[in-house]
Amino acid sequence: MKTKIRSICYLPLVMLLMVATHAQHDDNEAEHQQDTSHAFLPSNTDHIQVTSSTHRNRYLIYDVNDSEGFNLRRDVYMRIANLIIQLNQRQHYHWTLVLPPWKRMYHWRSTPSPKQFPLPWKTFFDISSLNKFIPVMEYQDYINQFGQTIDEIIYLQPYPDPFEGGQFVDKVEETNCQSNQKYKLMNGNYYGYFFGLKGITARKLRCMLAQGMTSIIIPKLQQSKARLILLDRAENLLHEAYGQVGYWNSRRSLVFAQHLRDEGNRYRQEILNSTDEQDHIVRHSDWRLLNVKKSKKRGGNYLAVHLRRRDFLQGRKNDIPSLEEAVLQIKSAMKKTNLSKVFLATDAEESEIAILKSKLPINTYQATPDRIQQFGDGGIAIIDQWICAHAKYFIGSKESTFSFRIYEERELMGFKSKMTYNQLCNHHQSNCEGPSEWKVVY
Repeated sequence: MKTKIRSICYLPLVMLLMVATHAQHDDNEAEHQQDTSHAFLPSNTDHIQVTSSTHRNRYLIYDVNDSEGFNLRRDVYMRIANLIIQLNQRQHYHWTLVLPPWKRMYHWRSTPSPKQFPLPWKTFFDISSLNKFIPVMEYQDYINQFGQTIDEIIYLQPYPDPFEGGQFVDKVEETNCQSNQKYKLMNGNYYGYFFGLKGITARKLRCMLAQGMTSIIIPKLQQSKARLILLDRAENLLHEAYGQVGYWNSRRSLVFAQHLRDEGNRYRQEILNSTDEQDHIVRHSDWRLLNVKKSKKRGGNYLAVHLRRRDFLQGRKNDIPSLEEAVLQIKSAMKKTNLSKVFLATDAEESEIAILKSKLPINTYQATPDRIQQFGDGGIAIIDQWICAHAKYFIGSKESTFSFRIYEERELMGFKSKMTYNQLCNHHQSNCEGPSEWKVVY
């Protein structure tokens, strides 16, 4: 399979997100906000050590449209992480990225109690690994050091016509905030839905029309003297160099939390007879020192499938197969690879999973109440991705960010492209090709 240029198709996809998804939070969502004193798990020592503030220390935190899912938010983190790199290269200030806590999301349906939210990043990712790329800190650590006030909000909005004049041009300009319904000015401070936390206010609000790469916002950040800036609707900024070294370094630094990797490895060993040693998986405690050569021997003796359902049944019904079509395609892949076991990651209803299990030798990671309580919906999703990433052969779902993250994980682990870049197809698609391939750059 030839490597295809994904950047051409990536831009329209992101622009579609920019233009189509800018719903505002309703004021009645304040009832879901949580008090900061109960919002975070106990802090650990794997975050950057914050020193006393000086004029050189600046902090950036970001947020995205509330409807965005977990895996798109991971992609936005990578964009902002590379923005921090650019900021620290261009001026005498020292910028630290304050990690925005994870609030409850639409896709996280089974988590038992909203009192668990918001969640710190260490719930899902290894903070020490993030710090090997850029300086980061948990939001609660910032609050403990400097208090709850955000000095300035920069709220990004898409241009009404991103292709005005028939051409997409990187640009940013300040605009009035009269139409902004997310933040309200009362008694000299701005109030709003700050990560689902109570007691958070902001001193200043600036609204901007923006489209283009992350670097367009640098002059606006440099103009500000604020210590902490919230860059809201950050998904409107695109990757500076998609698929290049900075992109992959930020992606490599997103190492899953150890307790999630341990649980995924336990399942692999107990259910799928899969271990790193048997599967020729190469590990290193420091992602910066890992440069894996591709090998056809790599992977557990099972086939992994990500089958997207639920909202894709309405929004992308022409991109996903019926259950019957999925069964036929999985059987064909099993025959081609000579693999007899299948691991399935899916958001399908239990009744649909039962149909698939009646026709295929399928294993799934069961989200029991105890596991949901221990790992949460986000953790369960990561465990699913971890198991899929270690399979001998993987099949994803078209245009799913969940599948994209698995493709990336397998690329970093050194799987051959033909064992990774595969996807399920709808019978309406006359020419069903695999997803575009992006090779890791070191």
